[in-house]
Amino acid sequence: MLADLDLALKRPAELVQRLYAEDPSLDGFEKRVAETFSQLLSDDNAVQQIPALTFLTTPSTLPPSGSLVRFRAMVQDTGMGSELYQAIGEGNEVFMYGAEEGIGGNPEDYSKLKERQLFYVVNLQSSVDRLSLSASSSSAPAPAASKNPNPAEPHFGLVAKVYGDSGESLKTTDVCEFVGVLGETSDTASSSTSTVPALHVILTRPASKPTLPATPTEKEAREALRKELVAYLADSLGGDSDAAEWVLLALVARIHTRHATGMALGSLSLNLALPDSFTTTLSRTIATLVPTSTTLDLSIASLNDKNTRLAPRSRDESLESGRLQLASGTAVVLDLRGIGEGKLEDTGVRNLRHVATTVAQQKLSYEFPFSSFELETDLNFILLSEGKAIVPVECVVYVKPATDSKASTSQPDKAKLNQFRSFISAAKYSTFDIPEGMSEVIQSDFVERRQASHGGEGMSQDDLLFRMTAARLMALSYGEKELSKEAWMRTAELDDRRKERMPVVPQQQK
Repeated sequence: MLADLDLALKRPAELVQRLYAEDPSLDGFEKRVAETFSQLLSDDNAVQQIPALTFLTTPSTLPPSGSLVRFRAMVQDTGMGSELYQAIGEGNEVFMYGAEEGIGGNPEDYSKLKERQLFYVVNLQSSVDRLSLSASSSSAPAPAASKNPNPAEPHFGLVAKVYGDSGESLKTTDVCEFVGVLGETSDTASSSTSTVPALHVILTRPASKPTLPATPTEKEAREALRKELVAYLADSLGGDSDAAEWVLLALVARIHTRHATGMALGSLSLNLALPDSFTTTLSRTIATLVPTSTTLDLSIASLNDKNTRLAPRSRDESLESGRLQLASGTAVVLDLRGIGEGKLEDTGVRNLRHVATTVAQQKLSYEFPFSSFELETDLNFILLSEGKAIVPVECVVYVKPATDSKASTSQPDKAKLNQFRSFISAAKYSTFDIPEGMSEVIQSDFVERRQASHGGEGMSQDDLLFRMTAARLMALSYGEKELSKEAWMRTAELDDRRKERMPVVPQQQK
């Protein structure tokens, strides 16, 4: 077993050749290869011995061709099709998984031909990676910039050649850990004879999650940790704890149901309406709390710029990425404070429409020369603006910094941040239920608030639906797995205070 593991790690092609020699048949061969490597790499210690490709990888720092490597990546382009190749040559030599292809044998012997699917995959840069880069002045070269959601940041991508039927389930923005043999392939996007890195995929596995401490099981401990987390978020908002509460709910949000009508239930897009000239480090704070995040600074000029790609588009038979082509669960901070007076050109209108549609419907448009189609997303949107944003959202909160607020001089240490990350992750992916008895509580509270308001204007049906979403997130943020009356009333009070902050719109005289 140890000898086989050593062979798999150092000379994977030899192990593949040996497997074929033991049973010289191509029927189900890809499955046999995958199962063998999966068994050998079932231990995390074995996986850690495989060199990892990262966002800092460049063509000059790649391991030699033929090396077994792993790459945690996002599927960027599923439209590269498939390729037919010669799998077996003379003397039963295997030309699969990165072995030198097409040498000897009869290429017209169709029994020796196989097909594999091609995908373009790019690194998934974590929030911790982004923070470490911002603290460093160094950066790596960035090849294939058009294939990366954020071409300004160091990144790495390659062509993944997937064998067997394991590629049939892969979708755009899926995040996986690909384990395979490193090689190269011709650059189909270039008219030259240049080559690009390729990965002959043996295993496609769910991307591993960072190891985080367990969340507290005692209610008092959970609430104490939650209080610290809200205070940490409030530090970036001038001490506004109510606004921080809404940010926490927005980070915990996740789509749990999609109706046939297209409505996505569970998301909570948030607009923080900031005072004029207010400075905030919220983007950086959020990056310390979630696995993946990004910030988009938008202005009239950037929206009108033809080089600004917010949605993916096909060009020269290659899918160029867009800033919103992101993995599910990514926190997206849209800074709209740069949008002032000016005229939006056709490009600007189209870019703004992409933003508005993705925020409102959690769908992103993919543009092709003669058509376009939408794919589902699940992103956590937080919009920053001075006054109400021009992009419609589900929740608008006018931020009111405390007059005596002073930013904390001491930042949470790594251990505390890990506790915060664990807390948010546990709440986000927890199961949840609404007990039958809560329906009566919700209905009764809704009727009382409508009767108490002037003409019933204080509580609409839309308000009720929004409040039910927020109450679900409120309960989850307290570590609860079902909606309680306490969580409902807590949400109602928070929402009432939010509404009280809204500017009074003068009524038009009749």
